[in-house]
Amino acid sequence: MDVAREMAGNGCPDFTVVISEFQSTGRGRMQRTWHSNAGGLYFTIVLRPKMEPVHSHRINFAASLVLAKILRQMFQVDAKVKWPNDILVNDLKLSGMLSEMGVEADKLSYVNIGIGINVNNDPTEKEPNAISLRKLLGTSIDRRQLLSSFLDSFQATISGSLLENIISEWKQYTMTIGRHVKIVTIKESYEGFARDVSDSGALILEQKDGSRKEVIYGDCFHG
Repeated sequence: MDVAREMAGNGCPDFTVVISEFQSTGRGRMQRTWHSNAGGLYFTIVLRPKMEPVHSHRINFAASLVLAKILRQMFQVDAKVKWPNDILVNDLKLSGMLSEMGVEADKLSYVNIGIGINVNNDPTEKEPNAISLRKLLGTSIDRRQLLSSFLDSFQATISGSLLENIISEWKQYTMTIGRHVKIVTIKESYEGFARDVSDSGALILEQKDGSRKEVIYGDCFHG
């Protein structure tokens, strides 16, 4: 993502893809480490969408939705999305995403989507609640084919008018809504029942006292 950010700042074309065989300092949300051993698929897409910054969250939801659908189609696994954009199979983390954006004069200059997928690596030594495709399927996976299929579908999704309804479709594949969750941010945490996800991408949390809170970011833990 550091390389992609530099390239985005230097004016690289829309849909530039930066790929890494492994990462020595891979990072996730909330300043966490993303263990990125060889055999996984790690890449960042530089996008230059013609949209207002307030709608940039649609790109993130589109990426996780498309990846879940591709994993289902290619490997017949029950891939589901966890708010905001992790991919889980059997409640185990298969993929994580991280996004960054640059704004100039109230307009999006770029949105970078960093994606890590556990493919032929074994993440369980350092991440016991994770899983890889090879471990799920018992065979090695063609990473190039997976990447190509995802990029083709993702590009088609974000270039059309599908983004306007992306949240409603994303909800059909989520395992977060309808269960007790804990949301952790750098400064605080919230617990409650996940009622819905708003059009702005916020998780609508019903707290113990019956009040509802819209949470716009944080790490989500399912109860």
